Amino acid sequence: MRKNILLLLLTLFSFSAIHAEQSGVSGNIEWNLSYDGTLTISGKGNIPDYMVEMDAPWYNDRGKINKVVIEDGVTRIGSRAFHFCLSLTSITIPNSVTSIGYEAFEGCTSLTSITIPNSVTSIGDHAFSSCSDLTSITIPNSVTSIGEKVFRDNRRLTSIIVEKDNPKYDSRDNCNAIIETKSNTLIAGCKNTVIPSSVTSIGDGTFIDYPGVTSITIPNSVTSIGSHAFWNCVNLASITIPNSVTSIGDYAFEGCSGLTSITIPNSATSIGDYAFYGCSGLTSITFKRTSPPEFGKKVFNRVNTSIPIYVPSISIEEYKNVLGGLGFSNIQANPKQLFLTGSESYTQNSQVDGAEVSFTRDFTTNWEAIYLPFSLKYEDWKDGFEVARINGVHQYDDNDDGNIDRTVLEFVKMKNDDSVIYPNTPYLIKAKTWGNKTLSVEKTTVYESAENSIECSTTTEKFIFTGLYEKMSLLQKASGKYYVMDKGNLSKITTLSDIGPYRWYMKRENRNSAYGINNNNTAKEISIRVVGEETTGIANIQHTSPNTRTYDLNG
Repeated sequence: MRKNILLLLLTLFSFSAIHAEQSGVSGNIEWNLSYDGTLTISGKGNIPDYMVEMDAPWYNDRGKINKVVIEDGVTRIGSRAFHFCLSLTSITIPNSVTSIGYEAFEGCTSLTSITIPNSVTSIGDHAFSSCSDLTSITIPNSVTSIGEKVFRDNRRLTSIIVEKDNPKYDSRDNCNAIIETKSNTLIAGCKNTVIPSSVTSIGDGTFIDYPGVTSITIPNSVTSIGSHAFWNCVNLASITIPNSVTSIGDYAFEGCSGLTSITIPNSATSIGDYAFYGCSGLTSITFKRTSPPEFGKKVFNRVNTSIPIYVPSISIEEYKNVLGGLGFSNIQANPKQLFLTGSESYTQNSQVDGAEVSFTRDFTTNWEAIYLPFSLKYEDWKDGFEVARINGVHQYDDNDDGNIDRTVLEFVKMKNDDSVIYPNTPYLIKAKTWGNKTLSVEKTTVYESAENSIECSTTTEKFIFTGLYEKMSLLQKASGKYYVMDKGNLSKITTLSDIGPYRWYMKRENRNSAYGINNNNTAKEISIRVVGEETTGIANIQHTSPNTRTYDLNG
């Protein structure tokens, strides 16, 4: 009997010892950990900063803590105060608290929500890192300082809201992120973040160690990607870096092993140390810039060096010299990046989808012929050029003698937002200023070389406008009824040079022979009229010999 009583007393003592309340003093605050796992902190002043987490007096019992109640009067939650309290599910922070320190709640993996009172003005680096069950957070309008990597490795975080009227931060356009308002820098995001088009920079560590981020689109307002911005986002499978980003920071994409391809835009001039270190899933890398960017240390270490590297065809040797030094051996011309010039023939025999293409030649402020193998939208040319399309042909008998005196080719300007230059179609174009200029477009289809035509007719004559992509000697057309636009001067065939590529010529043919039209009834003057302009810079075409039908219309 005595043995049974003794055993019962020992059991009760052991249970009481395990579940007994514990308490103490740390700096200016008192703490009490009750048997039910509630840690209560009271007093006036700060919860101290703990240089290492083991300095916190409740550290050895952190696994028992499931609830923290901070009473009014406490003004600061110190660094590492609740570091890796894995069972913590609830915390009450009073309005007396003004700051949350470095790593204060890091590793609180059971914490699903937290309310930050409207008295807190600063949140330290890593304050809520690795709170893997945290799903949402609201930043009150009192907060004016937020450290780096605050939500690192918060894989279930889907909602980030900054209260309105915060003087320093915002979450504009329901972006589920924190943006520093003045600098338009995105400083913290989550897996549901949509980066607004007003953001100009992605800050350091914005998406660091977020396995929940699988894809993200960076708008073309962004000019820089900070260090560690996407560090160890192992499930990031696709990302679009726009042609506005000029720098990619150190470690920016290190450890993003889910990436299968990456395109470095033309705008990027520098790539930081270790930027793509350990991106072991990459199967190709594309560089758009016509000269290699500046590379930091070990940018592509632990990347398969036998994968294809696509670079601009006009600078392949330069890239081989640079990337060869990094170990890459399979460096190829990018088949989807085309550089066309007005002085060289175009002989592409198959179309290229999803291409980036540029066309460069010397332009004047007078109207010129143009014929391109790709389409352009109004926004692609409106800032530097004007474009006009063929509208029709008109003929006039000014002398009332039964003969055609004038033929007028009419063009209409294309200046609506929905205007399009279609591929393999003749147009007129003029630049707003003289010089060597480029028309370019991304993600388009470049069509094969073809001499397509547009026809316009009067009752007695047919006019056929045909584009060409190879140089053509005017002597080839001298015996026919042909007219050409080239180089901006009007003269007879004997003084004209060859027609350059990416231009068009016009052929005249008789029709309706019942009218008995002969050479003498052909217009003695051909002029070009662009609707809305009194003068076009294109002189009228005159001919005196019926055997001379080839002229330069380009003024």
